[in-house]
Amino acid sequence: MKRNSYKFLYKVLLAGALMSSFSCQKLMDVKPEDQVDIANHYQTIYDANAAVIGIYGQLQGIADRYIVLNELRADLMSPTANADQYLRQLNTFSVTPDNPWADPKPFYKIILNCNDALKNFDIMLASSKLTQADYNERYADVNAMRCFLYLQLGMHWGSVPYVTDPLETVDALKDANKFPKISFNDLLDKLIASMVSRSLQDYSSTNITGSTSTSLNTTVDGYPTNLFFVNKRCLLADLYLWKGNYNAAATLYRYVSDTGYRNIAGAGDAGYWQYKANWGVFLITYNRAGDESSFLDDNTNKSGWRAIFGNPVQGTDTGSEWIWTIPFDRNFAPVNPFIDLFSNQGGRYLLTSSKLALNTWATQTQANGFVGDARAKISVRTINGQPVIAKPLYYYLNESTLIPTNVLQRQGRWLLYRGSALNLRFAEAACRDNQVKVAYALTNVGVKGVYNGVFPGTGTVPSDVTNIMQTMAPAPYDMDAREGQVPYYRSPWYRQIGTRTRANMPNLPATLFQNNDVTGMENAIVDEDAAELAFEGYRWGDLLRISLRRNDMSFLADKVYNKLVSEGNASASTARAKIMSTNGAYLPFNL
Repeated sequence: MKRNSYKFLYKVLLAGALMSSFSCQKLMDVKPEDQVDIANHYQTIYDANAAVIGIYGQLQGIADRYIVLNELRADLMSPTANADQYLRQLNTFSVTPDNPWADPKPFYKIILNCNDALKNFDIMLASSKLTQADYNERYADVNAMRCFLYLQLGMHWGSVPYVTDPLETVDALKDANKFPKISFNDLLDKLIASMVSRSLQDYSSTNITGSTSTSLNTTVDGYPTNLFFVNKRCLLADLYLWKGNYNAAATLYRYVSDTGYRNIAGAGDAGYWQYKANWGVFLITYNRAGDESSFLDDNTNKSGWRAIFGNPVQGTDTGSEWIWTIPFDRNFAPVNPFIDLFSNQGGRYLLTSSKLALNTWATQTQANGFVGDARAKISVRTINGQPVIAKPLYYYLNESTLIPTNVLQRQGRWLLYRGSALNLRFAEAACRDNQVKVAYALTNVGVKGVYNGVFPGTGTVPSDVTNIMQTMAPAPYDMDAREGQVPYYRSPWYRQIGTRTRANMPNLPATLFQNNDVTGMENAIVDEDAAELAFEGYRWGDLLRISLRRNDMSFLADKVYNKLVSEGNASASTARAKIMSTNGAYLPFNL
């Protein structure tokens, strides 16, 4: 890590947003300097922890960039009248070289710090300043971060330089002879190889969180740090999904899906809840049947879907959905960037939901006959007469009034990966691995609902469930959802109901799996991604991945075109043509 980067690192440590096992008071005694002698660092395990934490702290600095690039360039988000020319350029695929959002350097700055830390971890291991186990864990956390950042670079810029050597500055990458750009496809190969060789080495098979280190897993200012780190298996699974190795992806998604059952089965139903899109928590639900006004809409009631995004307590319930999340504390830097992006109260209100997204939600019908997908009520709120993307704002707005308690207190939470994303990507991998019925179950009504001898609502379930309510499919698709009372037993998938049923949405057509309709099921998964995961940073990757897989960029281009047309944007046809041109979906790469 460059010597002057320690000033930022210590600021992150002092902020308390991400902490090592140092006590708060000891950290408060550290005085950051512009130049720090590198010889004084990487001497102990605590120095290694500081490097890991500093790098993850730097990720907070590009949270706005991550959301903007992954959502605004897709079909669910649009600029408001307050947005400047650069955000509008992203929206219409007319990016100029000076557009700050299209600058890859912020990603590379963190990558170079990753490279420097990994080099020094090697030195510490060789000099016995780190044990092999401590080295493996810290190397894995930093290497996974580097792979995550490179995946983002590939998704948005296509061909990029891939460098794992420590460099003094990003400017060194301008030498194309030393650091040539490689294709996105080749980049995926390198990232997978890196993850397989190092990031899962000596990684605890029973660990729930991203990091196994007891000194990195702690609680600071009320924030448990155990979910601050990239979940390595989810990341590797995503890389396999991009590459088209669907069985390998599904194997890892399945492993993470079974985390709760594997780790805490027998401790009540909590072991069956985790990462399963289950019927116990986070439902679109109503307190009174047939009464639409009784919609459950608050931050803390675990039964309601809104609590995914607003529950202030890290515990068993939120832990059943949250996989990777980083808080923005109201008292410490860096400042939560989502307030400025989305809020029209104390923020700049630069971005909002596209009309296409709102119209799509509005034309759906819930399982109980109510009009509209109710997830829209949580995802987008009408505040002061304007549609406001609310998912990132529930820690900032008053739970009842939706008015900030204090516009200067900008607390929030960046939810980078959650159970529903895991569930839907598992479904996507299964679908492409010719397990369409499994994909249908994961997306729609759960294993029990699909493999019960009859299609839901069309007949009587047999009393003998010995050979039903389980997939009878080869691993990793061999899910068992049986339950019984006499004798009492519970199978690992008995609570899983799929994201659509959890959201009170009706069954998708059974013909999708009856006809083994891979493309139709995949389209349904992408539509469900939009409804469930809107504005969370997944959308660009989902659309691009499908387009590349099908060798058909019109899949992406048409969705962007339809967004722009629905808003009367005269650039709709030009944007579509740009995406359809060779490498036109990618941003111009300028260092």
